Amino acid sequence: MASFRSFVGSELMSFRQHIAALRNMLPQNIKLKPTERRSMFKLNDKKKDFVEKAVLYMRKNPATVPSYVDVNTCNNYIQLYKQYNELISELEEVKTKMEDAKLLLGNEILKQTRAYFHNSKNAALSGSEQFNQIYKELKPHYAVGRNSRKKDKEPID
Repeated sequence: MASFRSFVGSELMSFRQHIAALRNMLPQNIKLKPTERRSMFKLNDKKKDFVEKAVLYMRKNPATVPSYVDVNTCNNYIQLYKQYNELISELEEVKTKMEDAKLLLGNEILKQTRAYFHNSKNAALSGSEQFNQIYKELKPHYAVGRNSRKKDKEPID
């Protein structure tokens, strides 16, 4: 198990400030609806090769470019697209690491609290009133493990 420590307040604030700075660097007026996303052309690796070659031909042969196509804008957008792609890749790596750490933490705390629940249940079955009260309080919330949808059939009164 990896060693974990809590973030101190200044670290959390630093994370949030960096995320806010990233948000402020991005265009604010872009918010696509699902239908808009579906209707747009998607630039994948095959299409990226096409776009790069087309822009190369446009730069080499400016006389062939229609007046409504701006070669400089196309060139700038290709560079920007590459930058976005690199940054998204890095952010996804960080996101995956954070999700993995969160999953490990959740697993550990569920194992510990599950052990406490079963200890309370066993003590309640042996007659401890204090543990019986704890067990009764925890039982409706207990849904840990692969069979978490099954109802516990051992009533303790």
